[in-house]
Formats: sequence, C-alpha cells, structure tokens
Amino acid sequence: MTNNYKELIQEALSVYDGSSPRTQQSLDGILGPSDIGFCRQKAVLVTRQVPPSDKTPMWAANVGTAIHSYVELALKTIYPNWLMGSIDHIKVEAHLPSGAKISGHPDIVIPSSNTVLDIKTVNGFEWTKRHGPSQSHKYQRHLYAMGLMREGILDPTQPVYVGNIYFDRSGKEQEPIVFCELFDPSLTSEIDRWVSDVIYAVQNGEDSARDVAAAVCEQICNFFTVCRGGLPERDNQEVITDDYLLSAIDMYIAGRELENEGKQMKKESGEKLAGINGITATHQIRWVTVGASKVESFDRPGHERMDVRKRRI
Repeated sequence: MTNNYKELIQEALSVYDGSSPRTQQSLDGILGPSDIGFCRQKAVLVTRQVPPSDKTPMWAANVGTAIHSYVELALKTIYPNWLMGSIDHIKVEAHLPSGAKISGHPDIVIPSSNTVLDIKTVNGFEWTKRHGPSQSHKYQRHLYAMGLMREGILDPTQPVYVGNIYFDRSGKEQEPIVFCELFDPSLTSEIDRWVSDVIYAVQNGEDSARDVAAAVCEQICNFFTVCRGGLPERDNQEVITDDYLLSAIDMYIAGRELENEGKQMKKESGEKLAGINGITATHQIRWVTVGASKVESFDRPGHERMDVRKRRI
C-alpha cells in the first residue's frame, strides 16, 4: 500500500487542480484578467472552448496558489481593513470601451490608500528586477482597478495606485519586491485593442496573433499542439524578434560577462593576498593546504549546451 502513496497523492492533486474555479472558468470559455495580455491565440482557443492538447508542469503554479493564500491570510490578520481576494471574496468587472466585460477577483485592495496590488510568484528575482512587471501583469492589475472603481471600492476622483508584489517561490529571496505606480488611463484603450483582436478572431473563425515564441510556448502552454502542431517548422536560424527572447539573450550575455569579470577579480585579488592570514571586520582569510588526490576517469554523458556569441557581420 505504501508504494502507492506517490500515485495517490499526485492523482488527488491533479483532480483538485482540475476542479479549481480558475480551471473551470477556462473550460467554460470565460477569460479572466490573468488571461489578458499574454497570448491572443491562446485566448481565442480558450474562448472557443477548445480542449487543451498537452500536459504542462503545474507544480510551480500550485505552489504560487498556496503562497497567495498564505500571504493574504497573514496580511488580513495584521491589516484587517485591507481586502483580500481569497478571504473577502470580492469580484469586480471591468467594462472596456468596445463593450467587452472582464471579471475577476483582485488579490489585495487597500481602500484607505486607493491601491490594488496583485500577487505574483516567480523563481528568482533577477529577471523581475531587470524588467519589472510584464505586459500581462500590468493589464491584469489595470483591469482590477477599473472594476474596483466601477464598484466604488476605489475612488476614481483621487489618485489610484496599481502594483504587483513578487515572492520568490524557490525560497532563496527572503523579501518580496513591490512595483507600484499611478493608474494610467491610457492603458485602457491598449487593453481594449488586445481584447478586440481576440473577439474578432473568434467571431470570424480566424487565428489571432501568437504572442509567445514557439520555443517558450512549447514549455509552458497546454494548447501547444492544437495551436502550432499543424504549422510548418521554421529554420533553426530564424531571426529572433520576440522582445521576451531578446531580453533573455541580453540577460544571459550580461550574466556571462559578470561571471567572467568575477573570476578575473578573484584571480587578481588572490595574487595580491598570497600568504595573507587574518581577519577583517566582516571576514576571515586563511590559506589552507589541500592534499593531492587522484580522480578516476569517467564517461561524461552527452548533453546540450547553449552557445551565445557575437555574430560575424
């Protein structure tokens, strides 16, 4: 019996996740704020109630949901006047100029400061520190603010603030990162154009823009096969124009340069500190002798390695 616990637990988690309100909303073809600004073609497939064709890892999302619940409970305990999505069950609806209506549950609403914050969980902070909230994160919090103003929970005659609070689900970063700024009314028309593209494609039986690069889509989207399976394969040397991938390449190169710089800094400082033993206000330095050792030869399995270098123009 004990050998079956793993399968029993995995099955229970899968069933539980499949019955969640968010999953059911997607199966019913209803778009929520978190669907807006990510990928228009995925939004089209959800709206058409096309069944997902692929299984994608869900554990990171499940951990994020658990963190959401913990954070909201903790904040509600300390700040009882703050409104929490999972506790106060606030549902708001944003009305866009085109007539589209998007409803959802905001995470954190602070009426006294006219602020709405949306919780996000990520694996490490380097990307978030460099680039801040993504387009979909900005759209989502904007729609919540629109709905909250419509309900009178936030006062539209006063400055309204929207923000994201990021938690590192890996546990390496102990403090969250918060981005908060004034509500930008001009973003409404941008969101409306995005939603209108989706509506047009649905009504006319067409595809909409595939806003996520195929290589990324394959890893994260459970509609990958039904969305891209019939498309012709592209040459591996296609010109990369996707802003997300360009930013990732820039970040990789910057990290490699910092790594090389760090190695050189350690080498040069080590030469200057040769034979030095002592302490500073914060560190101890000492030289130790490491005995010789023999490492038996071993077979290194084949693997893929990313190679990024400057092009020869």
